[in-house]
Amino acid sequence: MGILSLLILTITVVCLKGNLIPDDHLRATTVEKNTAACQAWSKAEPNPLVFLEQTRKCPCRVPATFPQQVSDGTYLYKGAYGCYRFAYKSKGPGAQCCYDKAGNWMDDPFQGAGTLDRERAPDFILDLVQWNAHNKHDVVPWNNCCKEPGMPRDICKLYFDKRPSGECQNYNM
Repeated sequence: MGILSLLILTITVVCLKGNLIPDDHLRATTVEKNTAACQAWSKAEPNPLVFLEQTRKCPCRVPATFPQQVSDGTYLYKGAYGCYRFAYKSKGPGAQCCYDKAGNWMDDPFQGAGTLDRERAPDFILDLVQWNAHNKHDVVPWNNCCKEPGMPRDICKLYFDKRPSGECQNYNM
């Protein structure tokens, strides 16, 4: 991308106040389309207990000095101080565990809690098959149900009903 293109993009984003879909009609159409996609996904998606049974429960507490190297996902989980992912296998379900500054496990996804992954994110960026599975089952549905700022809370809740935070367990550390 040339310097001129980057400058034009920067000026456009600033002028639109970061709003990349400035037209209210276009935004309403996007919300309508995403709502329909989210509802269809939610109806087709199995009960999440099938996947939760295959996933380790998050620790209820972690040290308040949450290591920054395991802080993962806080850009998606606004309100969380830190998150990490865990799965038993390299494919299949996994957990995203998020914590507040005091190291307490968070269970409200609207406040920053992590969620179940039907297909865990891959360990290696070049594992394209697993990236595709994770995107199809977890990322695209989240984008359709929750990402757009105008999405109704009850539609976003459809996603969290199928991708709950799960439960925590007290482990000896």
